[in-house]
Amino acid sequence: MKMNQTEPVHAESAAPAVEPTQTEAKKPKKRWRILSSVFLFALIAGAMYFALRDTSLAEVWSAVQSANPLWLLCALGASLIAAVMFGIALHISLRALDGKRISLIRSIGFGFIGQYYTAITPAGAAGQPMQLYYMLGYGVEVSHASLSLLLVNASHQIVVLLIPALLFPFRASLILNNLGAFLWFLLFGAIVNIGLILFLLFAMFSQSFVNRAVNWAIRLMTKIKIIKRPEAIQARVNKQIALYKQGAEVFRKHPWLLVGELFAYVVLLGMQFVIPYFIYRAFGLSGFGMVDFIALQSILYLAVCFLPLPGSAGASESGFVTIFRVLFQSSLIVPAMLLSRLMSFYVILLLSGVISLTMHLILTNRRKRALAAAVELPEPPQES
Repeated sequence: MKMNQTEPVHAESAAPAVEPTQTEAKKPKKRWRILSSVFLFALIAGAMYFALRDTSLAEVWSAVQSANPLWLLCALGASLIAAVMFGIALHISLRALDGKRISLIRSIGFGFIGQYYTAITPAGAAGQPMQLYYMLGYGVEVSHASLSLLLVNASHQIVVLLIPALLFPFRASLILNNLGAFLWFLLFGAIVNIGLILFLLFAMFSQSFVNRAVNWAIRLMTKIKIIKRPEAIQARVNKQIALYKQGAEVFRKHPWLLVGELFAYVVLLGMQFVIPYFIYRAFGLSGFGMVDFIALQSILYLAVCFLPLPGSAGASESGFVTIFRVLFQSSLIVPAMLLSRLMSFYVILLLSGVISLTMHLILTNRRKRALAAAVELPEPPQES
């Protein structure tokens, strides 16, 4: 899942599914989280500086004040729906896989955890591992948790490519005329995404091909000294491929599951991609339609979601200014970018951080009570 609001947070979804072992789902060290957060805020500060260097704060604030609050509420509502849909998509797979009744509220909480850690770590590296950590902590079976993350990841990759691919033929001139230098980022994102989808499909349905390809890659990287312990890497890869095969079996047994996941992600990404249109209407502008904005935003998302930046910070802001400049008036492009990022990223970052902290405190309290109860248990009587 990168927390992927209008501009992706979450490459959460871009990373391969995590290993199905609790020991490999340990929380990142505190120092790593602090450094990631500092890096994120540095990127945000840099993006704000370059965005505002040719615009006065008074002009930006005046433009923001002129925005229609009803349209801003629509943008905020779309962002919140998208954020909740991360948990709903996860809940769909968990209900199909886990025999226990996992509450929707808890699944939504897991979704917010993934969005938060995806947002604050480069390339969203900690998103799925942290989701797995808390899912196991709350009693979800490790195999069910791992498979659920795999299924939502696969669905996310497909829809990330599907929406721009479907809209590009109808808005090709609009997209190509406004991409600028981001054309190269788009090509990079499309190639990476297609590669991930092909790998997922081959791993699920053609294990022998993937084994040969992976073995060749490991031998090559060992030969050029990139990998020093090929046996350990091979063992981890074998576990991951076995997980992909389990995912294929799940789709065969539950054919409706893929449809449900794809629908959930169409709604999720559709809500993210429509936010700039609501900002556009908030400024009283017209002339371009909702489909124009969804097409451009889906292209921007694909272009930046695989960049190794926490929350795609910096790239999303500069990409918005480049791609949407023609749609907004020159004096409104910076306020529009700030409002779009506020609704789609910063609000969700704050909300997901609060929810993640709450779930962490609840889990910690449960563990303390369980430990205290275990200590207080009387020793069983010894047989004479």
